[in-house]
Amino acid sequence: MQPVLHANPDGHTFFEHLATYLPLEERKNVKQAFDLARREHGDDRRKSGELFFTHPLTVASYLAEYFVDAPALIAALLHDVAEDTSVSIQEITEQFGLDVGRIVDGLTKFDRVTAKAKLGRELSATEVKSATIYKLFEMMSIDVRVGIVKIFDRLHNMRTIGVMPQHKQAEKARETLLVYAPLANRLGMWRVKNELQEISLKILEPERFRQLKEGIERRDRRHESEFPNLAQNIAKVLTDAGLPVVEVIKAPEDLSSSFEQLKHREDGEALVFEAPPRILVLLKDATSCYIALGHVHARWRPVQGEFDDYIAAPKDNLYRSLHTTVIYNGRPIKIRFRTLNMQIESQAGILSKWLDNNNMPVWSKEMSERVDKVINTIGENIRTEEIDEGVKQVLDDVFTNQIIIYTPDGDMRELAQGATPIDFAYTIHTAVGHSCRGALVNGVKKSLTYRLQDGDSVRILRHGTEPQRAWLDEDLGYLNTRTAKAQVRRWFRRLPAEKSIIEGRQLLNEELALLNETGYEHEQVAKWFGYASPSSLYFALGRAELLPTDVAIKVLTESWTEHPSRALGQAVKNSDGEWFVVQNAGNRPLRLCGTCNPRPGDAIVGFIRKDSYVTVHSTICRTLTADAMRGGRGLKLRWGESRREVRRTVTIQINVHDRDGLLADVTDVLRLENSNITQICSRTLNYRATIILGIEASSPRQVVRVLHRIQALVNVISVRYFGQIQERWATDSETPSVICPAELLQDGLCSLHDTISPK
Repeated sequence: MQPVLHANPDGHTFFEHLATYLPLEERKNVKQAFDLARREHGDDRRKSGELFFTHPLTVASYLAEYFVDAPALIAALLHDVAEDTSVSIQEITEQFGLDVGRIVDGLTKFDRVTAKAKLGRELSATEVKSATIYKLFEMMSIDVRVGIVKIFDRLHNMRTIGVMPQHKQAEKARETLLVYAPLANRLGMWRVKNELQEISLKILEPERFRQLKEGIERRDRRHESEFPNLAQNIAKVLTDAGLPVVEVIKAPEDLSSSFEQLKHREDGEALVFEAPPRILVLLKDATSCYIALGHVHARWRPVQGEFDDYIAAPKDNLYRSLHTTVIYNGRPIKIRFRTLNMQIESQAGILSKWLDNNNMPVWSKEMSERVDKVINTIGENIRTEEIDEGVKQVLDDVFTNQIIIYTPDGDMRELAQGATPIDFAYTIHTAVGHSCRGALVNGVKKSLTYRLQDGDSVRILRHGTEPQRAWLDEDLGYLNTRTAKAQVRRWFRRLPAEKSIIEGRQLLNEELALLNETGYEHEQVAKWFGYASPSSLYFALGRAELLPTDVAIKVLTESWTEHPSRALGQAVKNSDGEWFVVQNAGNRPLRLCGTCNPRPGDAIVGFIRKDSYVTVHSTICRTLTADAMRGGRGLKLRWGESRREVRRTVTIQINVHDRDGLLADVTDVLRLENSNITQICSRTLNYRATIILGIEASSPRQVVRVLHRIQALVNVISVRYFGQIQERWATDSETPSVICPAELLQDGLCSLHDTISPK
């Protein structure tokens, strides 16, 4: 069915539909709003030539399709009246009631006059836009209908956007992808969300979008012929088992998800254009869904790792379904099981609040509670000291993909994907966040930089009452949500000046000790960062206006070029004359395999030839055999960014309470940093140990990040940098000769006794 672009301005069709579900008195109120809007907008026209009044009427018609209540319909009809005519929100409230007035107010733009009166200063156009979104979020946290009407307002604008100049289309499309499509998603309005994303992507990347549509159409034509037989066989298996199958249909396509796969994944074309058929089985109730899953698995072999239960654990956008993949006639088939109510909810989300299924309500108490939590979270995030920060907190913390985390008592918290234990602690209470010093995740102690997974149970280990400045360094990964970052910044900004200076001095000394630079002049550090005196530097550190890690990076940068270095990659040219950079070949001369012709993005390995050349192959090259790679002639290679990038060799010392898996955790940090370990030495005494590592790093920033990330690991007592004493230059080449880390112990530079004795 083609979408309605413009409702008929006479309103006949609109009111005929309202008569099917609204009482007479409510229809009379809607008619009064209709007459007021028609009179006030008069003969004003849109750029398309249509009467301007058709816009609010069309928005109201979209709402009526879902049987939304009278206050929302009236607000939709009047949402531009307060903004574009002499009728005030107060007058609208007096005539139509508080609910309507509040919704219209929430939909009205935050203009410069209002801003100056409220904030006492002029706002830029960008600030006005942020303030308008802030107001929308603030008002919809009181009445969710504000958000619903605004989403349909944007939907009609996007459906008719073709008359706008291209740069305006692009601006609206970007805003839609940033704000309105994610908002629709969090409210479960999948159909609307999907259309908003499709229109926006078509505007912003028309060629890639065309390729996507054509590729999916070709794929679907291949599936078309086999679908009837496939659906019939699945239905027969289930009906023979006595299950009430309502319908077996093709699952709807999420074009925006496919677009992201195509754009950002190397295997995107295969994932999208070669995707297996997706079947949707609708059943009577949730129990039947689980029973049906068992019968399908008994009939066709399931693919391991391809089962998801979104009925017991719904997605953050209210989506509920069982997902599985089975092998059908030698090929994978994706099957989803859900009830008819779940199907309605998955398409309409919060709009199903006003819908019914065979005179039975679709909207459940569970779904109502989940939406209430989303709305409450928006309200909590938007109430900040700064408008722009409040908007960003909602966009980053609420509208991104969410995970569910549980307290030890089983209470549920929703957090943005990538959240850490500290982020979680701040959702419990600000004081819990400030005092977080450790976490048990599913009963196991984890680092505070650990990325929580959906379904984790977390117990926060508390000590003290103050947050840590290092948490604010985004590179270290302690915090991922803007909400938590804002709480930490707010705490430090409120510190008394005297305490800020005392703590800032201590922080500076601790950071210099980490670098083994305890004698470094504080005056020099203050001068580097533009402070008139060390006291000003201490104050900035204490207030977290300057981070300790920034100081460490600057200090380390001063001596960075003194360390031995080696090129991070080697350049090699392919048969077409293109130059690429390959890493980890050990300075051997390179050639690219002419058979597989590897390119950046391909997984690669190297084969050491008898003439010392290394041939670079794709890992799936047909000329590469397992036997050829044996005997020390195989190399694990990877593509580099630039031949000019170099690595320098440094040494770090780690003092720990020994535990199982600690060394593996340390090496994991270095693996994620792509930092090569050149040498390693460790000794243990009475369950305390010293580990000394020679590592390669590409920048002072990376070294500081490694030091702090290792320091954050469970059971680590301290970390110390020994970059200035660990190398000796060879006399006959540019390759450095590195002191064995054990020599540090033998030479007394960091004796085991001194290292592990109690402080």
